Amino acid sequence: MSEAKDDTSKDDTGESTAHNRGGALLGVGIGCGLLVAVPVLVVLGFLITYAVQRGTPEEYERVDPQAMMTRIGDVSQEAYDVLGFEHDIRSEAGSGFCYPDGLESIADEPVDGAYALSQDWSVDGVKESEAASALERLHGHLKDEGWDIDSYENGADGAGAAGAAMGLELRASRGGPSDDGGDIRLVFDWRDYQERFEGSVHAPCAYDPEAEPGTDAATEAGELVESPDLRWAG
Repeated sequence: MSEAKDDTSKDDTGESTAHNRGGALLGVGIGCGLLVAVPVLVVLGFLITYAVQRGTPEEYERVDPQAMMTRIGDVSQEAYDVLGFEHDIRSEAGSGFCYPDGLESIADEPVDGAYALSQDWSVDGVKESEAASALERLHGHLKDEGWDIDSYENGADGAGAAGAAMGLELRASRGGPSDDGGDIRLVFDWRDYQERFEGSVHAPCAYDPEAEPGTDAATEAGELVESPDLRWAG
């Protein structure tokens, strides 16, 4: 009587190939499950983080726009005094929207009730030597006062005439009153082809205490504030 043939073969270690095949399939199944689960968890974490950030108001300072304009006007006047130009000039106020950082930024929606002011001014007829000396004085002053110098080009460090042709510039910043309201930023430029020296002070983002929900606080702030005139102190 013939014996039933066992189709379960064994490998060199004595283990059945059927057992090995089953273990391999199990491993493949687990691997495929992980490949599916990991992206799902990443997307879920992304959505949760996004929802939390969207539901958390930005920690901007609450400041009346005119009070903020006066504040940055004082910074601008101090810088203008150090520059030493013998001109009285009129400045202009500007305003812009505030956008949140982090994942919220992908929505590209401005923060409700928030605004960011700037004060801008210019002086014509400034020669290169005058502009370079003025920026050198201001550069030293800002460093002594604890400002962060973000960039400084005075012509001497550039490529000679080519560097001067591109202009002179000084950019500085320091932390604002709130953690995420941004920095106070100073921007000063001189361009050879215009002989014009331009300066601006940018305030950090802030909430307008009087702004109604859903109103365009940034536009209203720019229209309502009056920029202080810069005066020659000589």
